[in-house]
Amino acid sequence: MRDHDGLLVGWGVGTATFPALMFQAEAKAVLRRDDDGVMEIGAHDMGQGASTALAQIAADGLGLDINQIEFRYGTSDLPDAGIAGGSAHTATAGMAVYNAGADVISRLADLATNDDHSLLYGAGNTGVIARGGRLFRRDDENRSESYADILGRAGLAAIEGRGKSGADPAAQSAYAMHAHGAVFAEVKVDPDLGQMRVTRVVGAFAAGRIINPRMVRSQLCGGMIWGISFALHEHAVMDARSGRPMNSNLAEYHIPVNADVPSVEAILVEERDPHVNALGIKGVGEIGVTGSAGAVANAVWHATGVRVRKFPITLDRLIEARA
Repeated sequence: MRDHDGLLVGWGVGTATFPALMFQAEAKAVLRRDDDGVMEIGAHDMGQGASTALAQIAADGLGLDINQIEFRYGTSDLPDAGIAGGSAHTATAGMAVYNAGADVISRLADLATNDDHSLLYGAGNTGVIARGGRLFRRDDENRSESYADILGRAGLAAIEGRGKSGADPAAQSAYAMHAHGAVFAEVKVDPDLGQMRVTRVVGAFAAGRIINPRMVRSQLCGGMIWGISFALHEHAVMDARSGRPMNSNLAEYHIPVNADVPSVEAILVEERDPHVNALGIKGVGEIGVTGSAGAVANAVWHATGVRVRKFPITLDRLIEARA
């Protein structure tokens, strides 16, 4: 195919997959009598939005508005959150935060359901739900009580709980756990010069429960741009004598600039996976890149009939393969 300028046009698809990993983490949750909460975890945010997503999970687990949560993270004296890597940080730290919230709500419910002055007396620890800074009876939501009233009658200024997270070995041995998807790329190639330009990329991904769709789309688009970079730009050249990189700077190590990045679209496919963890969270940090380079390479082949089997696909490699 050719466009109106005479450039060769090719389409390609690549399959995307990345394991749904989980490491170990711990978190601490506190509910205060002044109707706010604290969540502490030694997580770190490198710009991927972890602090926002984890604060959302904390607010949900504590039954409070996110503005009522003081989310403490980023220092090593807080409970260990594991590493931010392997596309596992939200699942790992998120489950620890979720479990810490469940633990402190359980302790608060225990106070209320064993207090004969409470409207929740006798409901049992599993007979209440937390929402909007109150505990409600599951069988009669007209009967509820605020966290402040429960703590006040108990003579407590605050109550705390702790949570841990980790992979379930039984579930991991029984099920394959992956985020997955497909990436579609369009490229245009100058038939005389061999110059290649990616003009469109669309990826569709199923990655379990999505905590923050805006941030997830950003990560997926970033991953696809990373894949374009992998396919057409990045190349580390090593000195065979010294073992040192010869292009260890951004002048010689090529990465995409704005002119190289096309229309990029990420489609979120709804998926519910009850086996990966209780929240159904999978990673999105690296799934975007895994099919993108292959999609670009397949599009180059579709446009030119030439199969280049080494990245990055450069003009000289394309010409060599044609010869």
